[in-house]
Amino acid sequence: MRQAGIWNARRAARAYVIRLGITTPSQIRIEAIAKRVGALVGLKLRVVDGPLDGADSQLVRLPAEAVIIVSTRIRDPASRKFVIAHELGHLVLDHPSLPPHKIGEAGSVGSMPDHLRDFEAEANAFASELTMPYSLVRKWCEMAPVSLDVASRIAKTFGMSILASAIRVAELSTERCAAVFSSQRRVVWSAESALFTIRIERDRPIADGSIAARFWDQGAVDARAGRVPARAWFETGANIQIVEHAIASQEFGTVLSMLWVPEEHARALGMTA
Repeated sequence: MRQAGIWNARRAARAYVIRLGITTPSQIRIEAIAKRVGALVGLKLRVVDGPLDGADSQLVRLPAEAVIIVSTRIRDPASRKFVIAHELGHLVLDHPSLPPHKIGEAGSVGSMPDHLRDFEAEANAFASELTMPYSLVRKWCEMAPVSLDVASRIAKTFGMSILASAIRVAELSTERCAAVFSSQRRVVWSAESALFTIRIERDRPIADGSIAARFWDQGAVDARAGRVPARAWFETGANIQIVEHAIASQEFGTVLSMLWVPEEHARALGMTA
C-alpha cells in the first residue's frame, strides 16, 4: 500500500504537468502553479510566510480557500519551492490533516511499513515529480556512469537543491545507483534506484574505505568520483569495487554520496534483475 500511494502521487503530479502545459523548466513557477492547481480543485489558494514551530510548511484548509504557510526560517529558494509543492501534494491527494503536535513529523525514507500509507512520502513524491518532471529529466537519468554531476545539472536547471535532485536521479535511473546522505558519520537517509536492491539502512555507520569517511578523517572529499571497496557500503565478502561520488558541507558537517554499481559487479552483490 505504501508504494502504491507513492506511485499514485507521482501519476497525479504528471497529470498536472500535462494539464498545465509545462514543457520547459522556466515554466515551473511554483507559486503560480499552486494557485492554478487550487483553482482547478475549486479553491482559492494563497502562499504566505509565517512563524511555524517545528515544521517547514503547513497546509491550512478552509471552506473555500486553502493557505500554504511557509516558515520564515526557509530562506533558500530551492527549499521554498519544494515545500510549497509538498503542501500542494497534500491538498490534491486529499490527505487527512495532521493534528498540531504531528505537523513536521515527515516519514523518513523507508521508515513506514509497506502495508501503511505514508502521506509525507506521497507528498514528497508529488513535489519531486512536479518540480522536476519526468518528461524533462528522464533522459539525463538514463546514462552511465552515474555520478552527482547529473544531480548538479538538474539542481541548476530546475532551481532545486542538490539533495532533492540526487533523490530524483535515484528514482529515475535505469542503473544500479543510490543517493546516500550522512551526518556525524552515520547514514541519515538513502534513496535507491529500482535495480539497486540492497537497502542501505538508516543510522548505518559510515565505514572506512568509503569516500564519505574521508570527510570525517581528513576534513574533505575528492571532487571526482572514485572506486571504493563494495564492503565499505554493503555486507559482502566479494572483493570488488563500486563507484562513489561525494560532496561535503563543511558548514553542516554532512556528506552526500552517489553510489553506482557497474553491471559487471551486480551478480557478485546479488543485484540481479
